Amino acid sequence: MSSEHRHLKQHLDDLSKKTELSVEQKDHYRMYWDYTSPYSNKVRAYFNYKEIPYKLMQTTTEDYREKIPAMVGMSIIPVILTPDDEVMQDSTPMMEWFEKKYPEKSAIPEDSRLAWIMWLIEEFSDEYMPRFAMRTRWGTEASQRTLSSRIARGFTYGHPTEITKMGSQMILDRQSGFNSALGVAKEEDCKSVDQELLDLLKILDAHLSDYAYLLGDRPSLADFAIFGPLWAHGFNDPWSAEILEVNAPQVCNWLQEMANIGDSRGCLGREEFGDWLDLADELPDTLIQLVGFIANTYLPQALGYRDAMLSGDKRFTATIYGVETELPKFDYRAGTLAQLQQKLVDLGSEEQAWVEAALADTGLFPALMDGEIKPNP
Repeated sequence: MSSEHRHLKQHLDDLSKKTELSVEQKDHYRMYWDYTSPYSNKVRAYFNYKEIPYKLMQTTTEDYREKIPAMVGMSIIPVILTPDDEVMQDSTPMMEWFEKKYPEKSAIPEDSRLAWIMWLIEEFSDEYMPRFAMRTRWGTEASQRTLSSRIARGFTYGHPTEITKMGSQMILDRQSGFNSALGVAKEEDCKSVDQELLDLLKILDAHLSDYAYLLGDRPSLADFAIFGPLWAHGFNDPWSAEILEVNAPQVCNWLQEMANIGDSRGCLGREEFGDWLDLADELPDTLIQLVGFIANTYLPQALGYRDAMLSGDKRFTATIYGVETELPKFDYRAGTLAQLQQKLVDLGSEEQAWVEAALADTGLFPALMDGEIKPNP
């Protein structure tokens, strides 16, 4: 870097200090994150809601290629450092851990039946919604140019513009193989995913016209899980931003509220919350529709991952939303399906029967619990 890049050198100096905790920050968690990362935004919004003290550390190329793999074995974000320098990774188990450590303003319903529905939505958000992200983020030239440049800008923070432009091209080249990995390589797949996103937004927009959040008038882990991709990939990417604004104004309002949750400056961040849904009443029709949507999208994909793990097949075909879709095996997602199934079994027979009866018209059962539960070994 040339001697005249004084401000950029200051950026790099600031980054090097981010991992340090001052005396005033001794209780803070530190998060390797990026603005474009759905899971980073999921955890950040959750931290804000829970009022957990933290500081953000912009993830650079060096972090992604060297520091983070040395800590967790792979290039992935977010990664959390505790005040005692312990390392945490994987948003869902992290948030379960924080729920126990910070029980105030719980984001998990007390009613275990409603909590299971929350886990179902959370699982769908984490393991299926990346298909939407891949399609909208990389599906048009405008989005490709914008996002490759935006991601490169984060990774090359503190470096000259020429480096950022080089990084942008490298990111574009790298993304070319991910369409196949998420089943959006064929035109038929792309058309299906486009329609799926519109249908999901229609359900969410109707639901958020009556309820502040997905499970009532207080946020749950399901809200943070859906917020992550819809904010990072949806609301802030060019093509998908147009789709959201035109088709789902209530979803956009909810996204902006979730982005400001916990922030009282300017009185934007909501501070008072209502109650969870009362299961003595019928579940809202919009929530039933959401579960039905999950049954038609996430479930066949998840069962395909499980069967591929058991058979050892490297690729499999699943009928998703009426379209025969080819996907590569992904044992991690087979494992998270098993965890969701086990959570249902752990409810006990009466509560499990209630869930299955309440969701009888969604198509989720009996397929979800067909066969033995097979954890990822």
